[in-house]
Amino acid sequence: MSATLDRSVILSQLLFGAVVIVVVFTLQIFSTASASQPLMLAAIVLVFVTTGVCIVTPWHRLPRGVIMIVPLIDIVAVGLMRMSDPAGGVGLLWVFPTLWLASYFGLAGAVMAVASASVLIWTTELITGRAITSGSIPAVVLLPIALLFVATSAVLTSRRTTAQRVILRRQAGQLERALRRANRQEALVAEVINAVDFGVMRLDRDGRGAVMNAAYARLYGIHIASPDAARRGVAFGPDRVTPLEEHELPFNRAARGDEFDNVITWIPTGQRELAAVAVTARRLLDVENEPDGSVLVARDVTAELRAIRARDDLVASVSHELRTPMTSVLGYIELSLDDPELPPSVRRNLDIMERNGERMLQLIASILQSARLAEAPPLLQFGPTDLGAIVRDSVEALRPRSDERDITVAVTTADEVEVRADGFRIRQVVDNVLSNAIKYNREGGEVTIGVTAAGDKAWIVVRDTGMGIPEAEQPKIFDRFFRSEAVRQGSVHGSGLGLGIARDFVERHGGKFGIDSEEGFGTTVIITLPVSGPEAK
Repeated sequence: MSATLDRSVILSQLLFGAVVIVVVFTLQIFSTASASQPLMLAAIVLVFVTTGVCIVTPWHRLPRGVIMIVPLIDIVAVGLMRMSDPAGGVGLLWVFPTLWLASYFGLAGAVMAVASASVLIWTTELITGRAITSGSIPAVVLLPIALLFVATSAVLTSRRTTAQRVILRRQAGQLERALRRANRQEALVAEVINAVDFGVMRLDRDGRGAVMNAAYARLYGIHIASPDAARRGVAFGPDRVTPLEEHELPFNRAARGDEFDNVITWIPTGQRELAAVAVTARRLLDVENEPDGSVLVARDVTAELRAIRARDDLVASVSHELRTPMTSVLGYIELSLDDPELPPSVRRNLDIMERNGERMLQLIASILQSARLAEAPPLLQFGPTDLGAIVRDSVEALRPRSDERDITVAVTTADEVEVRADGFRIRQVVDNVLSNAIKYNREGGEVTIGVTAAGDKAWIVVRDTGMGIPEAEQPKIFDRFFRSEAVRQGSVHGSGLGLGIARDFVERHGGKFGIDSEEGFGTTVIITLPVSGPEAK
């Protein structure tokens, strides 16, 4: 600030001094007598001495009002020059100190400049004894008026400039505070993403790696300062054998704008092993809802997949070992029940044992099937299939269960609806859904089932008046081994596998498996199948 003030005073005075030099040289050429007048020489000396003093004076150390002395001296110098040559027009030089005073000191400076210049104009006329004529009036009257307008313009310009400077200073302060906040937030975000144990990558709108955290760099073995290096690398598909092309890498898919969830790839590690990485990509939008890059989240799920595989192996092994003795137990129970001399009390006990044994055998079969589906889903055998016949057969097969609990099963429509499907698997789907509708219904409840078709779609709809599914639990109903809290606390048995298996078969047919349920009011299952098979979906 001090250097700026000193420089401003010096430059203003140097400008005035330069103008004076030009005027002197002009007079020397066109009016040598005027240039050699004592008053003219005194004025020139005064200007140059004042300029020299301005250069060496530390103005920032003096009160601001002291600066006013310099333009006042310049006004006096111009007055001396005009006294030596009243008709030379040098009075126009008053414009420079007038602008200086009006700009620096506002209205007070403007009044002082115009008043002192006007006094000098009239003093010059009196000293020189010039007669006031029509020709001299413009020089005497119009020049003060012109200086007045120049001073007014300078004051207004100075005020506008000051106001703009204040606004700019405030805006600069706001921008500086916003920048500090943005820097703090950026540092906080960087600390947060570096603190998490999963990888995070930010891609810019051109698909280049912009920012990544330390976990991502460690996971893929790249330098944290080179996020774009993630577009190259070695990775394998879910089978751990098929290498991925460069355009199939999750980074490059996200760079193209793709969105995906938990895509599993296997990448090599430093221990000559493969690590399973689940990658999720989401596109980002700016304030104008335009694409603004993407974000990648990568997690090492090797331990999780190994744990799931170990669990499935254990479940399959245990279930397989249980199935053989249970089949033998049921066989001997059936032989015992064939004995006509069996006492009624013993027969009743054996009936209970048989029902519970069959229930356990079904549970074991469901677990084994789930394990096989996870390992290698069975091939589907597609052919002409009558959905109406499947529904009728399923209802008839489950009639003993519904009658046991006094549940009415009504077939609303079961006309012939032929689709291209695997009849065995679709029957398994219908059995699962209908069994659940009976199992989780209330005593004396109702179940309706129907088949219909329109165009290239066919539907199987099952409604029950059972307990329903809580809204919070509905997203989990297809998870393996999931059972509702209310069911676990009750006496209804189940494995939590039926719906997941049913949905898998429906989707492999190119269809959709939908559930609409309200707790306490029942559940509706809608199975949609393409009439012409999965190619028509």
